[in-house]
Amino acid sequence: MKTEDEALIEPLEQGDTLIPGYKVVAHMRRGKDCDLYHLWSEERMCSTIGKTIQPNVASKDKAVDRLIREGELITRLSHPNLIRGYELQMAPEPVVIQETLTGETISHLVRRIYKKDEELPLMQIAHFGKQIASVVNYLHQNNILHLDIKPSNIISQPPLAKLFDLNLVTEPGTIRKGTGTRPYMSPEQASGEPLTPAADVWGIGVVLFFMMTGERPFKTYEDNKYEQLERRAVPVSDLRKAAPDDALIAMVDRCLDPNPKNRPAAAEVFKICGDYIRS
Repeated sequence: MKTEDEALIEPLEQGDTLIPGYKVVAHMRRGKDCDLYHLWSEERMCSTIGKTIQPNVASKDKAVDRLIREGELITRLSHPNLIRGYELQMAPEPVVIQETLTGETISHLVRRIYKKDEELPLMQIAHFGKQIASVVNYLHQNNILHLDIKPSNIISQPPLAKLFDLNLVTEPGTIRKGTGTRPYMSPEQASGEPLTPAADVWGIGVVLFFMMTGERPFKTYEDNKYEQLERRAVPVSDLRKAAPDDALIAMVDRCLDPNPKNRPAAAEVFKICGDYIRS
């Protein structure tokens, strides 16, 4: 339980030093566990992003462990569609220094397009799908599940899509029920069943469904309720204005199959998107 003093701890301000060599340009966001800062790196003479534990967080030890694990991964892994980590500093508090991403999130991009009563072209979606499947397959090859693939965790940085926020990563197996973001998590995440790479393929399906229709396949507003445990996603063809009967749209529906054994692997998603681009 937070004390009154802890509740009053505010983020650092412009010009403050987060850690030696890194000055705060702006505080970007305060989440449940972490503060995100836009920083100036004196050594690199460029802008960077710093992720650190926000001072009012509950269960601080678990949050610290997750941040350290994320920092270790993004400084070790290397993929053009994965955010790049520069370094992990441990003292006085863990801080992950990572690249600055430009562009806009898929969430912002889609809402901007559909607000104009337009649709994203399937060809553009196929290019995004191919890149997302590529980086997810790379994570799976390293025995890593992301578990939080959603439109707000992918940046459109043409010509690249960049996946970020590895705060929930884990190995395949059983984890705490409800791990993930409620409207986007797979049925097995919601129910606490053992997780396989198919949980991330569900995430790919959620993102591509949103890109194709401008809507989320599941909308959860009530505590302890998961629509993905109660019904199947509406077929994409029922929501898209002009939806040809093709393999790309059928693939998205397959990604959102309630049975993880019926979903395609990330490598198959990559191939289907590539075939659509070449067709």
